Amino acid sequence: MLPNSSPLLTAHLWARIEFRPEKIIYDCLSFVDQHKLTKMEWYVFALLAPAFWAMNNVFIKFLLTNKFKNNLPMMFTAILCDMVFALVVAFFAPIKIDFPYSIAALLAGLMPLAGFWFYTKALRFEEVSRIVTLFQLVPLFVVCLSAVFLGEILGFQKYLGISLIIVASTLVSYKKLGNKAFSGALKFMIPFAVLIATYTISDKMLLGYLDFWSVFFWNILGTFCGVFILLSFPKPRKEFRVAVSEAGKKAVFTAFIGEGLYIMGTICSLAALSLVDASLASALFGLQPFFVFFYILLLSLFLPKILNEDISKSIVMLKASAIALMLIGTWLVI
Repeated sequence: MLPNSSPLLTAHLWARIEFRPEKIIYDCLSFVDQHKLTKMEWYVFALLAPAFWAMNNVFIKFLLTNKFKNNLPMMFTAILCDMVFALVVAFFAPIKIDFPYSIAALLAGLMPLAGFWFYTKALRFEEVSRIVTLFQLVPLFVVCLSAVFLGEILGFQKYLGISLIIVASTLVSYKKLGNKAFSGALKFMIPFAVLIATYTISDKMLLGYLDFWSVFFWNILGTFCGVFILLSFPKPRKEFRVAVSEAGKKAVFTAFIGEGLYIMGTICSLAALSLVDASLASALFGLQPFFVFFYILLLSLFLPKILNEDISKSIVMLKASAIALMLIGTWLVI
């Protein structure tokens, strides 16, 4: 009770103090949106993005290996979870509707949907740590596209870094299997990289007209619309219903947690793209294989029943060499 006050007055004062969690979240989002970040702070978001994405990669690989027999139902489940998070963001943060840029952002959201299909197909062929290292092809295409569409012309040092990235991606893809010298996943990861690079450039251009919360929402809504259209056909809808039923509620919840990590990474990536050139942000996004390698190594050593990969000495040395080249290349690009 407040000193020198009647019980009635005290009750009245406490009634005026409202605990509104939605207002707290809204204020936090507004602060992030309005706070003027310096150019040196972009790398914090650019480093957080691959760290979160790498966790999501581990979740997706686990679900595809143990719960989902087909990549399409897994993809549908993940994107439906993404839409839930997008609606939460829309509830707390102001979403800008600005024709034609909102429509363009919505259409851009179809590219990750197509890219995710290639990615999940690649996971059927190869270990997640190898697959994610091939993500380094994305910065390569981003640098090329940014030079054409954004006028970001690079010097010799940066092109040398790109070359090292290509070598690292090729090295980590190497896997002697009979007469096949390279992983079969490479044929899926090249179109994936082209799609994601185009998506990155599109979002960078859209961030000149929309804030990153709005770009995020319209992107996810576009991806959801693509899934909705696919689920309108009987065959994929039946596959999705059967797969989710067989996987169980725990698998869906696991996917939800994994997609929450993906959403956090995506928001961080958009924040970074809003502050710096697309080629520079994408170069740090390329550190994703380092985080995946670290997570997978820990799981293989301490929780092999969850996700176990080949961690023999030769394989570890090969992956470590590829990651070292990747880091050097990324440093040169930055």
